[in-house]
Amino acid sequence: MSLKEIECKKLARVYELNIDKADLNQKVDQKLALAKENFQMKGFRKGRTPLSLMKKMFGKSSRGEVVQEFVDESVRNHLEKSNHRPASRPSIDLKTGDIEKDTDLVFVLKYEILPKIPKFDYKKIVLEKYVIKVDETAIEKALDELAKSAGSFRKKTKQSMSKQGDQIIIDFSGSINGESFQGGAAQDYPLVLGSDSFIPGFEKQLIGSKVGEEKTITVKFPSDYGNKDLAGKESIFECKIKGINGPEPAKIDDELAKKFSAKNLVELKANIRERLENEYASFSKSLMKKDLMDSLEKNVKFELPQSLVDAEVSQILSSDQMPESEKRKMSKDKKVKASVEQIKLAKRRVTLGLFFAEEGNRNSINVSEKEYTDALRGEASRYPGKEKEFFKFMEANPSAREQISAPIFEEKVFNFMVKLVNFKEKNISLDQFKKKFDSSMIEK
Repeated sequence: MSLKEIECKKLARVYELNIDKADLNQKVDQKLALAKENFQMKGFRKGRTPLSLMKKMFGKSSRGEVVQEFVDESVRNHLEKSNHRPASRPSIDLKTGDIEKDTDLVFVLKYEILPKIPKFDYKKIVLEKYVIKVDETAIEKALDELAKSAGSFRKKTKQSMSKQGDQIIIDFSGSINGESFQGGAAQDYPLVLGSDSFIPGFEKQLIGSKVGEEKTITVKFPSDYGNKDLAGKESIFECKIKGINGPEPAKIDDELAKKFSAKNLVELKANIRERLENEYASFSKSLMKKDLMDSLEKNVKFELPQSLVDAEVSQILSSDQMPESEKRKMSKDKKVKASVEQIKLAKRRVTLGLFFAEEGNRNSINVSEKEYTDALRGEASRYPGKEKEFFKFMEANPSAREQISAPIFEEKVFNFMVKLVNFKEKNISLDQFKKKFDSSMIEK
């Protein structure tokens, strides 16, 4: 068995792995001889089955196992000796020979190595740290929202027409192809228009209604609706408007404050200010992170493994953000080409992903078991009543751990980096920040 390099170009490595048939046969004989000791065949005592008969019965399968063992051992030893770190799983293809026949075998081993990631002087970067002041207008707006959420509804006149935010009292009965279905009917049901608590499109068709009016609503259940018997089907609802109530915000006073766990209105305002300050700081940090990423992409240069770029392009092409028409085209045409912008985005993600990984490794940054466990519990809380099933899924799918750990790792590396860069504080209003935030946070 021998391994010979036939290509070394940039990050690409290609080798020929030669496996001599004599070595294969010897290994197969050893494997069958070992298996023979515990094998019993009718007409023979245990361990006495002739090797020739063992070969006839198990030769092909044993040969395949031995070939795999040779390949695995050869690749493992080669990577350890060369100190190569493949960017993705190496490909191994049979070039000449036949695994099931008595022939020499030649395999082609291909992979790309991870590039050397240069160190970076973070002092070259100057980031703007936006300080967003919480003004009284923002606090008053937040108070108004709380008052609305804690408010009640007051009956409107019979001549009033329903509008967004109103609560309407309705009787309704739904049917599909003329047949009613379970859960499709109710009486005196209080529905707040704009709450999106019904099927998409249902509430919108009730805006502009009057008390006593009867309306026929036609909607289509979402294709991912929980009840598979209804999913994707068009339904008709006969509705009768029995009452319309307009929203009446609660009074902004100490009583309102107590409803939101504050002693009085002064404390409630202080709590709102603190919450907004934290939100604004989070906004500022997100923008700062985007600016840091932009600087790193611009200043850190190294060769990118094409296999990783291609994988990221495929991920982008199959992402949920792609229009359905493009997804259908992609499923039919395997040669769909990515746009220049999609390729650029893929290269950005690979560049930053490799750089972050290397910086974390260089500086012994990792995700502790406690950090992972806390995040895992937080994720499980999103599935109330099904936490056990979620944990079982995570245990059965070790690769899913990466989806939990990756954001934590990235955040820790980012926090490490920002301690090393230079900052320039800049006071800015929330409206000014929103304009910059909205335009800058679009990943290109």
